[in-house]
Order: sequence, then structure tokens, then C-alpha cells
Amino acid sequence: MKIYHLENEKYLGVSYFTDVKNIKWLKENMASIFKDKSPILIRSCLIVDPFQIVVAVNNAFLASENSSMKTRSLVTEVLFNLSSTNKISKSLTDIGPNDNDNEMIVALVSKFPNVPEMKIFHDKCIKGCETNLSQLLENINEDLIKTYYKISQIESETSSLLDSVVTRIACKSIL
Repeated sequence: MKIYHLENEKYLGVSYFTDVKNIKWLKENMASIFKDKSPILIRSCLIVDPFQIVVAVNNAFLASENSSMKTRSLVTEVLFNLSSTNKISKSLTDIGPNDNDNEMIVALVSKFPNVPEMKIFHDKCIKGCETNLSQLLENINEDLIKTYYKISQIESETSSLLDSVVTRIACKSIL
């Protein structure tokens, strides 16, 4: 798990899980188990670097503080911010893991620096293996990400993939 200190004095834990056997169950039950501290389940194939999740989470908290959220919860606001579309339902299906996926990223916001909720999630909820995030970063499908975020060849030559994706996430709230 990698931990980030957020702007709102909270912490974000990000973990990468492989060989996950219960994604459908997780999607159906996380909100009732964790209440308002629900883990954010993210489709790993669209993540270039955990930093894009940090940007999306910070944007979601900012929208919440300004009463300008486009969705009804922080979890869905993060998924919406990570997506390339302004359609909420499409955002959730694009960025949330599919029932038949076997890997995903889990992000959890906590007020504690060691994000203890992730241990609870790991021990009691997920049926899968926590894998080092570096493994995810080694297997990025750049073509899929470029297509999803509509990154042109010219832009790829002048900007890193991460910069292009983060720029879209950061600017989404002002468009």
C-alpha cells in the first residue's frame, strides 16, 4: 500500500490487488460494510500512476466542500473525476471494475496516517493478493489509456502519459 497525505489533512491509501475472486460481491457490499468510508474500487487498466487517483480524490473533496459535486457520494465523485466522460453512469462503468475482472486498485481515505481501514478491507473483505504497485506500473497498456482519454499522437510526443491524464482529471471540474 502506498499512502498519500491529502490537502484536507486526511490520508489516502492505494493498493493494487490481483487474482481477485469477489469483485461482484465487493461492488455490492462495500457501501453497507464501510458506510461513508467506503473503499473506492478502480479498474486498474486505466491507471497510469496512483498520482492520478490522488488528484481525483482531492478534486472530489474540493467539490464536496464547495457543494458542487456532480454525484451523490465521494466514492462516485472520485470515479467520475477519473473518467474521460461527463456522463455519470458511463463514468462508473468505465472506471469501476467489471464483475469478471481479476485485478483492481483500491483506494481508501482515512484520518489516520497508516490507513488502518485498508487492513480491515484486506483481512475481511477481499479474496485476492495484494501486489506491489510497481507491478501495475510495469504493465501499463498505453494504447488503451491513450484511446480512453483521447490523447493524440502530437500530445504524446510533447507530454508524458501521466501529465496528459492528470491534466484531464484536474481540468474536468472547470469544464
